[in-house]
Amino acid sequence: MALIALVGASEILPDGGLRALVTVAGETLIERQAARLADVGVTHIAVAVAAVPADLLATCDRIRRRGLKVTPVRAAGDLVALVEAEDRIILVADGLRAGGTHYAAIAKPGSPAILVTGDTMLTQSFERIDATRRWGGLASISQPMVVELAAMPGEWDMMLTLLRLAVQSGARRLYCEPALFEQGEIAIVSDRPTAALIEQSSLQQVEYGGMGLGRSAIMMPIVRLIGPLLVKSPKTARYLPFITAFSWIAVAALAASGLAAAGALVAIFGGLCLAAMRFLSAFRAESAAQDRVRDLIRTFGWALLGFYPWLVSLGGPDHLMPAFAEAALAPCLAAAILLARWLYEDGGEKRRFHWLLPDTDQAWILLAPALIFDFATLMFAILPLLALLQILLWLRLARRPGAR
Repeated sequence: MALIALVGASEILPDGGLRALVTVAGETLIERQAARLADVGVTHIAVAVAAVPADLLATCDRIRRRGLKVTPVRAAGDLVALVEAEDRIILVADGLRAGGTHYAAIAKPGSPAILVTGDTMLTQSFERIDATRRWGGLASISQPMVVELAAMPGEWDMMLTLLRLAVQSGARRLYCEPALFEQGEIAIVSDRPTAALIEQSSLQQVEYGGMGLGRSAIMMPIVRLIGPLLVKSPKTARYLPFITAFSWIAVAALAASGLAAAGALVAIFGGLCLAAMRFLSAFRAESAAQDRVRDLIRTFGWALLGFYPWLVSLGGPDHLMPAFAEAALAPCLAAAILLARWLYEDGGEKRRFHWLLPDTDQAWILLAPALIFDFATLMFAILPLLALLQILLWLRLARRPGAR
């Protein structure tokens, strides 16, 4: 049994372009839909089209390079040839922008299902399915419904007719609150000004998030200032992981060459790149892959902090052992940061004051001037104690009862 998607890409905007090709936060709507569908197990996407312009062909080629099969279809007969009796088909409305949780809910195994919401002023752009409900833009149908549509005489709107067949068959209804549409978590992009508003809303809703004083108080605020520039082009998300990885490799290379201060400065830049990756992954469809790459790079940066004095001393011209305060306490600092990470993760959903905890960004920011002005030994002695003090303070504050 395969999971196949039927994605709408036929609606024309007032300026003559396709709605599916409108760009929000540096990616077209149909590419975002394809990435979300791939995350829930879809391997084949049928694109419902009226015409196939060159820019749509180029977009489909980019989707294919991600490992998905893409087939344009114009009628139900074309879709019948792609599905088998046990296959399930996910319908995705033309111009839909929704979160991964909504795709995951509709893709769960079971009988046909429809994502629905209330009939309010916020949901007028969605198709009405009865007196009080509107379609939420996603549905799961079965192969017999496609066969039934193909057998119907005349020309029918493929997407909406399949939706009607699902409604008439008594498909399960998965309800989502209309408030999600006000927040921009689900939307039908009807024109380019709407896309611009959704992009601004998405940028404003990205949380500072994550553990650590350095990231929360310094790195993420800087990234949020340049956020609108980061999301303008899809190339940013494509090349940023490589830039970040090469930055941390450069840190190790500089340390091994004896250039400790230069390595620490590059590490601060690498931390800023990691924060930018987290910022992009918070609302872009590539978030799952970006998170895995970011975690791998962050782990490398954490390990590098613990071994940094050894790299600097043993890689220097004299190849000497590092001073005891640096050699012993740098791993202690890394261990304290790891302890803070574990405590943060164990905090569950009720995390508070997480910005107080120590992190590698804070350590590199404090180490850089110490290495430049030659008091690194003292700083390596202070940082583990400071990290433990931050953890104790966090434990004290986080366990206080919240305001009611």
